[in-house]
Amino acid sequence: MLYAFSNEQENYFLNQPETGMGYQVIDASKTGAYDRKKYIILNSQVAIDLDDYTGNNIKNVINEGITKIQMSAQKIVFSKNSIKLFSENEFRNFVNEAKSPIEKGAIDNSKEAANGIEEFVRLSAFQDDKRIDRVKKRLRPGSFTTTKNDYMMCKSLNQNPINRYALPNEDKIEWAFFIIPKKSDNLQRGKVQPANGKSGGGEEVYFELGTSDGTFIAEGKY
Repeated sequence: MLYAFSNEQENYFLNQPETGMGYQVIDASKTGAYDRKKYIILNSQVAIDLDDYTGNNIKNVINEGITKIQMSAQKIVFSKNSIKLFSENEFRNFVNEAKSPIEKGAIDNSKEAANGIEEFVRLSAFQDDKRIDRVKKRLRPGSFTTTKNDYMMCKSLNQNPINRYALPNEDKIEWAFFIIPKKSDNLQRGKVQPANGKSGGGEEVYFELGTSDGTFIAEGKY
């Protein structure tokens, strides 16, 4: 089942880290309820009950547009004190998906400083990707990207980015957002681990604190 949030709850999720590029997974209870359920959050705006989770759920959100879904979907309010956000590793363990025995995901590796030159790319099904702060022109804290080199390799090899980056949706990725972090920005690199029934294997980069103002430089069709 699809649910929409109030502006207050949207802002709450927008300020929480992602589970993977383009989605968050939570365990929470509705306000006034005691039972807990798991949900996948898309673009900090729409929740899908994981008990009802299928690729078609997400396909509907993408095809119909989040604004239309928000107008028709049942509203939900989670008790903030009940919300447990899954990290990439925690979600993988929950769904029993294997982790690469050789290469680690980004959050498992140490932080390094950006060099101020290298370009990174965030892929999204949504033109209005909320992890891009268009006012300050930066990537918000707790967000994932891939490297520009890996993005170009994915395109040149004509690979499916949904599989390479283990994205939750089954529909075509439409948008790419380009970021050049400053030297003062820190990042973590790794390999996309299997998730959402996808094999992964692409490069992923995690920005725990986001990037500095003015680092979001361009966007375009994938």
